[in-house]
Amino acid sequence: MKENIKHVLSVISFLSAVTLGFICVFIPPTGIIDTSVLWFTAQLLIFTSSILGIDFKINGHKKEV
Repeated sequence: MKENIKHVLSVISFLSAVTLGFICVFIPPTGIIDTSVLWFTAQLLIFTSSILGIDFKINGHKKEV
């Protein structure tokens, strides 16, 4: 039951992110997406990946290998 809830939440979150990004391309001014929309879309995609168990850290610093 818990796994089903996780999968449903991840699908809803992913579809919301894609839909939001797609709709904002066609809202005036056409082709320009505000940074707040991009931020929210990124947060939805990060939420989706965290539900599915993909762990990563977004960091502005580049590490030398």
